[in-house]
Amino acid sequence: MLIMFYVSANAFAQNIEQIYMKNGSIIKGYIAEQIPGKQITLQTEEATIVVNSDSLLNRITERIPSESLSQEWKEWAEQNDKYVKSTSGKSLELTTLEFKNSTFHRVFLLEKGSLIKFLDLGRSQYTFAWGDMYRSVKNRRPENLFSGVKEIVVLDDGTEITGQIIEQFPGRNLKILTDDEEVLSFKFSQVQQIRTEKLSDKLDLWSQIQLLDQIQVKEEHGSLVGFISSRTSGKELVFNFEDGSKRTIPLNKIVSYAKIPNESYVAVYDKILKEGEILLNGKPAYFVQLNPVGSYLVLTSVVSAQATVGDTICVEANLGNVDNVITLVKAHVENVTVPNGKKKRIVSLPVITYQDLVQSPIGINREVTPLSNIKITFPLNETGDYVLYIQGKEDYIVINVINKNGNSKN
Repeated sequence: MLIMFYVSANAFAQNIEQIYMKNGSIIKGYIAEQIPGKQITLQTEEATIVVNSDSLLNRITERIPSESLSQEWKEWAEQNDKYVKSTSGKSLELTTLEFKNSTFHRVFLLEKGSLIKFLDLGRSQYTFAWGDMYRSVKNRRPENLFSGVKEIVVLDDGTEITGQIIEQFPGRNLKILTDDEEVLSFKFSQVQQIRTEKLSDKLDLWSQIQLLDQIQVKEEHGSLVGFISSRTSGKELVFNFEDGSKRTIPLNKIVSYAKIPNESYVAVYDKILKEGEILLNGKPAYFVQLNPVGSYLVLTSVVSAQATVGDTICVEANLGNVDNVITLVKAHVENVTVPNGKKKRIVSLPVITYQDLVQSPIGINREVTPLSNIKITFPLNETGDYVLYIQGKEDYIVINVINKNGNSKN
């Protein structure tokens, strides 16, 4: 049994799994609904589907102009050299397949014959018979993503393994990527319980759940929406609600499970910085020494970076203290008396003053990241030299800003 229907793009969560079916179909998405013993529904962003051609009633092939294609189809056709080129421009051949019980709209045929294999890049849902799933592989969490959930696998002997379940063979075994980057495999018969907890202690649970659970319980009207925080093998699960309350529900009382996107989910990205590490636009920041002359700090020809008007500068730092003073100053030109052999001369030079460091009118966007890094961003609206002072550093970050034509005016 294979049924398909479409859903709107704004109801779709990001691709989080690759689900392999026994008939050779591969779904990139997630398990949207399970009715134990009957069927599973998969939500997709990309699907390679294999179907038997015996019940095929009709096949309609169209050449779709590239400008009428979705961005996903455009990128795929370009990468795989599948465009049909003619004097009128580029187009892609997409086919609508009509079967006895279902229709697949505008898919790309990969194989023909007794078995038909096609690619679907639409936001679709496919329903398979229960037991048709062979395995599921979950994408590893990006190293710089610090919102989400983690899993704790509890074995029969009480051992607890914390990490991310990255692969499952339903009813047989699972693999978990531990916090130490070790992959461990266990039979389901060894697993007593699986708990799910929030990844970051600095964010509330609800904002870290990408997909909420929706379950239907026997003899109850409506469905429950929340989060399954614990499953005890063959016995029960613990269901969390948004208000913080919990409910323990026997597994044999559950009619169906579903997943729905959580509108409150927030993907929080950050960088792991060593203590004292400072990055300028993603690269190690170079600090420049300024020469003290009287009441001035004189800039030299050496700068930390050069940028153009309209750019935005981003400085990320692990300073150990999120309250460190950070000041941005724009240099100005002053007449400065400098040595000239045995004499002195007056020269116009770019400078800042200590008073500038205290009273600079230039505002900067400052935030503390989930890992307690300080993140500073500021736009460059004028040419000239900008000096960033960070408390605790003897030297300075100096950025020379030029026009797009290459000219610099102080």
